[in-house]
Amino acid sequence: MKLTSAALESQLEKVRELESQLTFRIAVLSKRLDQQVVALLKDTPLNLTSYRILVVIDTFEEISISDISRFNAIDRAQVSRTAIELEKQGLVTFRSDPSSRRKKMVVLTEAGQALLDDLHPRFEARQKKLEQGLGPEAHQALWQGITKLAEAVSP
Repeated sequence: MKLTSAALESQLEKVRELESQLTFRIAVLSKRLDQQVVALLKDTPLNLTSYRILVVIDTFEEISISDISRFNAIDRAQVSRTAIELEKQGLVTFRSDPSSRRKKMVVLTEAGQALLDDLHPRFEARQKKLEQGLGPEAHQALWQGITKLAEAVSP
């Protein structure tokens, strides 16, 4: 199919319109940031979801599957499956919650903590590079914008 000049201009206008959509730009950026994380994890037994779950467990020290799910905005079943896999890898362990017999708490093992400690410099360098790329004013403005967007989409 041969594109005419008018058809090409129409298609370019549609592309410009798509790229002007805030949610489209955020989604594309999010995917690219995720791809960076995957590259940083390529020599580890972790995938993106398992890394994010380990970081949250490390942050809270002991946390339920439901709370991990809410904190990361990841489906509870996916968190549960991933946590079970992390347990098989020896990176987390489950404990009973004294306040609820049905509720299991997830905790890092020494191996899980050691892995996160090894990964920390990679992610710290990535964070620094992103912040330097923005500069202090743009970084602060972006942070404020993200906060406002989060409030706008919160139920």
